[in-house]
Amino acid sequence: MTVILFKDTKKNMEALKKKAPCKYAVDADISADITDAYITTDKKFFTYRLRLTGTQEFKPSDEIILKNKNEMKTVFLVDSCQLIDPMPLSQFRKKGKKIQEFADFDIVELPTIKIEEKPAYRDTLPTDVREILEVASRKKIGIPVSIAEKLVKYKKDLSPQKFEELIDRIGDDLKKKSIDPHEAVGIIAAQSIGEPGTQMTMRTFHFAGVREMNVTLGLPRLIEIVDARRIPSTPSMTVYLKPEFEENEEVVMKVVKELENTTILDVASIITDIQQMTLAIRPEPSRMKERLVNTQDLIDALAKMKGITIMNQDDSEIILKPQQESYKRLYQVQEILKTTTIKGIQGIKRAIARIDPPTKKWILYTQGSNLREVLEVDEVDANRTYTNDIIEISTVLGVEAARNAIFNEALRTLSEQGLEVDKRHLMLVADMMTFGGSVRAVGRQGISGRKSSVLARAAFEITTKHLLRAGLLGEVDPLTGVAENIIVGQPITLGTGAVNLVYRPSGKSQ
Repeated sequence: MTVILFKDTKKNMEALKKKAPCKYAVDADISADITDAYITTDKKFFTYRLRLTGTQEFKPSDEIILKNKNEMKTVFLVDSCQLIDPMPLSQFRKKGKKIQEFADFDIVELPTIKIEEKPAYRDTLPTDVREILEVASRKKIGIPVSIAEKLVKYKKDLSPQKFEELIDRIGDDLKKKSIDPHEAVGIIAAQSIGEPGTQMTMRTFHFAGVREMNVTLGLPRLIEIVDARRIPSTPSMTVYLKPEFEENEEVVMKVVKELENTTILDVASIITDIQQMTLAIRPEPSRMKERLVNTQDLIDALAKMKGITIMNQDDSEIILKPQQESYKRLYQVQEILKTTTIKGIQGIKRAIARIDPPTKKWILYTQGSNLREVLEVDEVDANRTYTNDIIEISTVLGVEAARNAIFNEALRTLSEQGLEVDKRHLMLVADMMTFGGSVRAVGRQGISGRKSSVLARAAFEITTKHLLRAGLLGEVDPLTGVAENIIVGQPITLGTGAVNLVYRPSGKSQ
């Protein structure tokens, strides 16, 4: 959808809200057919939207509201003026690309999202698979889709009677493999993950053949996942590009340069001259080449800084001076220069590009993570790009995405050590960590620390604190779990302990 952007005052917008529908004159020549205008009052966020029924050439009239005292050129026929949730500039596009800056009365595109109801999963399956599922359903047997897909070839080869016998045998086999009622699935899952976990190594893996990039694996990574660490020890991202850019090396290198956060200290040395009260920045060619930075990038970054004057600049040295001459200010400028960003996204310390051997397409790997800003890069494929920071996934994409990330990260960590754990155990852990609507740790700050049972909390950690607090508040323990029943010496309410037998002597009526 084509829209127009401009800056205006809050006073003007409030006047339009009260008087709409009305006519609003602006100092710009606009001939395009526009139905929506978005207005910013601070050049950061767009907080007002005008619904327009058209535009016309300006002719002086008492009924027209003027934007300012300049020469008016166009009149907007305003149908309504609404206060909207703040929209950042990054939501608008120009020629398909994200906008960094805009000029007043810029005509841009606002991408629209079309929401369609997704068809039921069963309706998307092939007809022959649906027929097999219907046969099983008539027999009250719940066959997984993966098994139904494998049965397609047998249905063609077998007679209807033999095929139904096969369905019955599969149903019996599924019943045998189903978990028993009142089974202690949590304890089995904990044991199934914990026992192989003792065989894991305490090592880090050098990533992609680059010394500076390592990813934590093994037991430390598994602990990070179940502890729901806010920041992993080695955050990293796997960045995929859109299909049209995957084989274009020039675009790949441009994206690498756009992602990698490079400070002045990464590519140059800073020398302070106390006598002359100046600072000299001397670029190091090898590091500049490695980080894909040139001298102009350095100068552009310095030009954005306030309170300094660039005295001299060339390829070998840039000399600058604080506008306020004092030793304290000189020291402050020196410290600011060390962390001044030349290019890139905050949090991405390193980015490398590799060709994936099977597909022969470029994939980017980063040291550090910033999912929200990386997804806003035009060339990045938002559907496949991935980070190992589970909390960040939860914040940006939601709790369901975080659940999948916990499962995938745990499965990958165990698989890389050559350990096999049934996926259902990992799915149970992922469900327990996220069913409350946010990612919670398994330990005392999360699931175990929030159990309803006082004795179960006391058995886990900090026994005295839990018992004293329960005594002061008069808490009652219903003794419904495993740990608390073992502590008091009675059968647990799982398995046979969850079933009550009633004996009725023979010959007596109810």
